[in-house]
Amino acid sequence: MLNITYKKEIIYKLYMLVAFAIFALVMYQGYIQKGGVYTLLMFLAFFLMAFQIASIFYVLLVQRRLELKVENDILSWTVYDNKKVYKTNSINIKDIKDTKTEINYLTGNIYSNFTATFTLNDDKKVVLTDGLLYDFGLEKSEEIATFLLKYNLGHKDDIKFIKLIDELNIDIAKEQKFIKKDEKSYIIGVISKNKKEFLALRLQIESLYKDYNDVQKNTNNEFMVKNTQLKDSFIALRSNPIGYMVEFYNVNKKPELKMLKEFKGVTIKNKLANIVRNK
Repeated sequence: MLNITYKKEIIYKLYMLVAFAIFALVMYQGYIQKGGVYTLLMFLAFFLMAFQIASIFYVLLVQRRLELKVENDILSWTVYDNKKVYKTNSINIKDIKDTKTEINYLTGNIYSNFTATFTLNDDKKVVLTDGLLYDFGLEKSEEIATFLLKYNLGHKDDIKFIKLIDELNIDIAKEQKFIKKDEKSYIIGVISKNKKEFLALRLQIESLYKDYNDVQKNTNNEFMVKNTQLKDSFIALRSNPIGYMVEFYNVNKKPELKMLKEFKGVTIKNKLANIVRNK
């Protein structure tokens, strides 16, 4: 069972209040001089300011907490405002067809929004999210995503990664690299909180495996390339709540990928620059 106390994000709310106030002043000048659409925008800005003020007072007075658990194949969560139940939900894990977790940043790394979307067998969607007023924060969001993965709720490659960690008895509190070899698959796992690891691994793949230039996926957390000369061969990189997994499937060349900390004696910026120069 997980118990998560939501972050109040007072600083972010004050920042947005100031931003809306400045916007309101600009629209007020337009309202005085021209009216029209400026009037609508001015009232919208006042509404947003009022919402921010109300949300600041609300989170100051109310502590929100999430209780997430799995019992007898039932995934359930209860949200408490102070000690009063605010919201509750439960799903039979057998009824879940697909699970998608997302952490979206709204203002750099200041504020994040976590969403877990459960698609059921009847295509109905059930959503677990931290909402507008509160924030789980990156660390707690990753903790929730990891908890769900342990029950096979998440992306298939992330589930595969966490099963490898259990199988190999990997200590996720320690930054490290580990390897798992199968008949056709060679997997490199990286345990790291450094968000630049993904870019470093992708650049190394592009540099060392030039024959794999058919890009199948290229997003902020997933990269996959194929060799056009080989039908059943690919290199796939994916980030997850714990670290990063690179799978070499039917790739003849021995993988030589490094973690950033293995590039000794230079800064992270120079490490990435060196990888690019070697491409």
